[in-house]
Amino acid sequence: MVRKRDGGMTKTGTIACAALALALLTLLTLLCGCAQKQATTEIFAMDTVMQLTAYGSGAERALGVAEGELARLDAELSAQRTSSEIAKLNAGGACENKEVLRVLARALEIAERTDGAYDPTVYPLMQLWGFGTESAHVPQQTEISDALGAVGYERLSSVTAPYALPSGMAVDLGGIGKGFAAETLRTCLQEQGIRSAVLSLGGNVTLIGSKIDGSDWTVGLQDPDGDGCFGYVSGKDVSVVTSGGYQRYFEEKGRRYWHILNAKTGWPAETGLSSVTIVSADDTLADGLSTALFVMGLDRALAFWRESDDFEAVFLLDSGEIYVTQGLQGSFRSERSFEVIAR
Repeated sequence: MVRKRDGGMTKTGTIACAALALALLTLLTLLCGCAQKQATTEIFAMDTVMQLTAYGSGAERALGVAEGELARLDAELSAQRTSSEIAKLNAGGACENKEVLRVLARALEIAERTDGAYDPTVYPLMQLWGFGTESAHVPQQTEISDALGAVGYERLSSVTAPYALPSGMAVDLGGIGKGFAAETLRTCLQEQGIRSAVLSLGGNVTLIGSKIDGSDWTVGLQDPDGDGCFGYVSGKDVSVVTSGGYQRYFEEKGRRYWHILNAKTGWPAETGLSSVTIVSADDTLADGLSTALFVMGLDRALAFWRESDDFEAVFLLDSGEIYVTQGLQGSFRSERSFEVIAR
């Protein structure tokens, strides 16, 4: 391990309930100076506010096409929409939609790779806890145990059309949905001739190409407990995806319960991590791994990273310590001390 200190950036910040708004403001601030035929649009999809910014001729028209793609994906993949393909699948129907089945197959691939640290079958548990609803509460252990009987990616067969879930099981592709959306939008915008864009999809930031001047983009990583960013990642043609317990939670009897669940126990994952940020050229993978590595905890996550070659990561611990994987050395900076983890 190499301990490194880098300074020069001033803390600004967020609190949990305003996380998205200030994250967007941070991003917009960092984008200043790239104003060559810029177009920006904002849309609510996949249960979050998304902001798309593109540069170059035809940017406004291209974003109009991208908005349509987002709306279409939301209608297909949202487990909460009764008319969606996923809702129909969860209700016992058979799915023949090739795109939806492709996302499900990718979800199972990531679940297997992470040994269930990411598991798309946790939906019965999410419903039981009521995250994102006014009925959010801590269930009884007996209720959790019952719900666990309907959880487990291992029980799902290979994804071929027509595809149906085992009786009683349900899936939620939200853990990789925004990543897949980013992947789709990246292709969509590039087909429209866009070579420079930033997609801010909730906790996901996807960088398409570089800035107009050829330099890297810079993305601020939200400080869950402070007034801004604890660090900054620079790059191009990657997704920077952060998962943390501060993003969606409720409190009961003075204790905080967040939405990132351990599919083995049915309880919120408590591993000493405050947030995990994944940097990868694979948009969908980055989304799934941000959840998975949070569930794994630092030691297991680092072992997993050492066996991989398709992502880098930044870990913020509850203690405030920061660990950065070796591939981000030179791309990550912070006013705090941090350790660079070698392979």
